[in-house]
Amino acid sequence: MISTNRETAPQPAVPIGAAWVAEALRLAGFHVKLLDLCFLPDPLTAVADALAGFAPDGIGLSVRNLDNCNLLAPKSYLPELRDVVRLIKARSNARILIGGAGVSILPHQVLEYLDLDYAVVGEGEVAAVQFFSAPDADAAGQVAGVVSRTGAQRRQDDAAAVAGEAYVMPRLHGWVDAGKYLAQEPVLPVQGKRGCAQRCLYCTYRMIEGSSWRVRDPVEVVDEIMESMRRTTAREFEFVDSIFNEPEGYLELLLEEVLRRGMKARFCASSLSPKRLTAGQLRLMERAGMTSLVITPESAAGATLAALQKGFDEDEVNRAAELLGRSQLRALWCFLIGAPQEDEETLGRTVAFLNRHVGSKDAAFITTGIRIYPGTGLHRLALREGTLQADDDLLMPSFYFSPKLTPERARVLLDQGVRHGRCIHLTDTQAPVLGTLRRIGTAVGLPTPFWRYAGYAKRVLKWRGEGGTVRR
Repeated sequence: MISTNRETAPQPAVPIGAAWVAEALRLAGFHVKLLDLCFLPDPLTAVADALAGFAPDGIGLSVRNLDNCNLLAPKSYLPELRDVVRLIKARSNARILIGGAGVSILPHQVLEYLDLDYAVVGEGEVAAVQFFSAPDADAAGQVAGVVSRTGAQRRQDDAAAVAGEAYVMPRLHGWVDAGKYLAQEPVLPVQGKRGCAQRCLYCTYRMIEGSSWRVRDPVEVVDEIMESMRRTTAREFEFVDSIFNEPEGYLELLLEEVLRRGMKARFCASSLSPKRLTAGQLRLMERAGMTSLVITPESAAGATLAALQKGFDEDEVNRAAELLGRSQLRALWCFLIGAPQEDEETLGRTVAFLNRHVGSKDAAFITTGIRIYPGTGLHRLALREGTLQADDDLLMPSFYFSPKLTPERARVLLDQGVRHGRCIHLTDTQAPVLGTLRRIGTAVGLPTPFWRYAGYAKRVLKWRGEGGTVRR
């Protein structure tokens, strides 16, 4: 197994998906090695050495992202990945399967670009075991969830799905050097469920993990956390589920299990929805040791929320903000600027929200433009509006930005309208100095989350001349 992700901004992502597949292969009787390329100064040499020393019969390539999703400074990760694949094919005759979130969205395009034959769409634990157990390449290509370069184009139901009761414990500590990640930010990921039943206009979760919620047993999730605490120095964990407060009753069962076990850990959640959020849920989060969360309304304007098909309205966003404002939880509010129906009036409503509700304990994360992926409602809208041509395969990043506004004008309105310095722009997070600041913060034991220091970081970026700018 090779985890190919090398992006470390805004923080390095622990390859939990690759570890999950590696553990499933181990339990199936395979002899498995996982090579994590994230922090290696010379990934090609590392791959060559691993091939020579391990001589694998099969190679699984895990791809987290195809690009950085940044309209203002786009970067594709595919050329670097192609170098890795070419090296592998020159040094090994092993059967190769590529997968991961990035591949699941555009499997045929990725296979063509990389000159590979097979990709897994969706979750890989079951598909990888069956693929590498198959007696020959023809049989491997017939495995459920696996698509071939020469086969039919993928359908929405091609994704391989793992039933909730079939999950294994990923054992991150057994596959990944957790210490390297914890030195960057002292938090490890944990995933309590997969899938998403929402239908947001731009989102790819349904293509990656399926369109229904599949919940792990809370006892097993807490077992995983406690095992990580025994095996690593981690004492803080991030729930990386698609929406932490859905389906109804899920977070209550999970956090009540945390309380029942008397865990001495801190928690955060990477995706909370304003929809039906209650004061009781927030109190339970506080009691269970949660200190911060990321909440993802994407806009504070009703017209834009409706266009994005978020499933909640402007009043619900404001109500959630009032609840969070009265809690002890720190909130990072995420907004997509330039979404459908965005104009100066709707952006003004978001600016007003930022001024009214993003308090001294909170921050906002601003993304300009939305990466367009095939099979999404945003893709269909972009074709209707003429933003895209029908022959654009979207392998290289293409973005949607409302025709009623420009990125330059949006940035001016934000910079002039927001009365505090707690807004973090996506481009700001890619400044190299932030990695240094993050490591220093970890070394000296600064309390997390590190986005709470956004105002200080912005002053450093301004002093060094590394702040984000809008570029054509």
